[in-house]
Amino acid sequence: MTTNAHDALANEAQAAGDEAVAFLRRLIRFDTRNNGDGTCNERPAADWVREQLSEVGINATIEESEPGRAILAAEITGIDPTLPTLLVHGHLDTVPANASDWSVDPLSGAIATDPDGIECVWGRGAVDMKDMVAMALAAIRSLARRGVRPRRNVRFVLLPDEEAGGHIGSDWVTKHHPELFADIGYVISETGGFSDYVEGRRVYYVQVGEKGTQWFRLEASGTQSHGSQINHNNAVVRVAEAAVRIAHYPWPVELSPVTRALLNGLSAVVDRTESRTAASDAQRYDAQTIQRLIQSAGSTSPWVASSLRNTFNVSSIDAGSTVNIVPAKATALVDGRALPGQEDHLFETLASLAGPDISVSPIHRSNGYLTDPDSELFTSIAAVLHALDPEAEVLPFLSSGGTDSKEVKQISPNAEACGFMPLKVPQGFSYIAQFHGIDERVPVEALRFGEQALERFIATF
Repeated sequence: MTTNAHDALANEAQAAGDEAVAFLRRLIRFDTRNNGDGTCNERPAADWVREQLSEVGINATIEESEPGRAILAAEITGIDPTLPTLLVHGHLDTVPANASDWSVDPLSGAIATDPDGIECVWGRGAVDMKDMVAMALAAIRSLARRGVRPRRNVRFVLLPDEEAGGHIGSDWVTKHHPELFADIGYVISETGGFSDYVEGRRVYYVQVGEKGTQWFRLEASGTQSHGSQINHNNAVVRVAEAAVRIAHYPWPVELSPVTRALLNGLSAVVDRTESRTAASDAQRYDAQTIQRLIQSAGSTSPWVASSLRNTFNVSSIDAGSTVNIVPAKATALVDGRALPGQEDHLFETLASLAGPDISVSPIHRSNGYLTDPDSELFTSIAAVLHALDPEAEVLPFLSSGGTDSKEVKQISPNAEACGFMPLKVPQGFSYIAQFHGIDERVPVEALRFGEQALERFIATF
């Protein structure tokens, strides 16, 4: 490559990185906070994205599941349309943010250094997940400007309502426009692809599966009475006792092929072994060894720990009463996350722990999935990350969170799906802590890296 050609590529990469940063700042300024009451409005953000695609000759359609709840879809024709289609999807809504809790305006998209001196873009959605939308949009535009066609057809879909369960987002699409999720061979979206450090070595965690989201409402009935009277049929006490049993239930560790591959990889880094297969003996992973490897994962350790077992969290207890009334009914909300294939087992366990006097009603249930860590999709993602960061390790993990990919797999069950939101973050920056957190932010240089990784992947996969 000549010096001029090299300089031209460097300039194009710089321009695309600049766009990713600018696009994220603009997307944050669209108020798409979703508190679940139906008032969120993603349409202005979707219209803006459509304009950016149109500028480079890519047509996009927008459909509304409800007024303002926009679903954007665009098709990019590849060199070989006979190859299975790659779906790149994201969501435009974010969780709420109370400005009084933040040190910056959560809708500002400000660029400022954080307490560790890292230059970041700040605002609600900076990590979940307007950064992915911005990086993918910049990557698609860069390829179009340079006249580079992807190897296979690419479908770009942006969805509403993910943060409230996707009932009028991805779930609505499966019922009303399943063609958007049909004939998909491969899927990439949020969560995975970020870096962290293990024993001083940079490690990228790529999501190759999700636990099933299992949300339930518990309800207890009792005798309503004046608060001064003795009451042995107290609905609040009954639901609270059930909540304690559920919260304290000791789920056992169960290692899937994905979590075993993750532990093998962590062991190879921590113990400096030459081969991950040396750590593959099931007897090696006693409780002490597992805990040591979890701790080695640094700021990512909460997600690693949650990926090894089913979990329950009691997230609310409510009776809607005043202090001097013992109410007739009390409720609790339980957030359960099931290992793939154990969704019904989790439900049955919850009902057993709640007891015969507590009704258990599903709020939202979805099945998890696993993608083979030796799959074409994961190995291709790893190859891109290694090309851009040769000394790093790339490991698969099972996410305890949920994404819209689960709904995609309802329509295209054989699609390989990975979370690939590539971010090369500095040591000491906790990516995990940014999800739904106060002062959510993402390093500027991580965005530039991510745009280049997505551009390379979309073009060559």
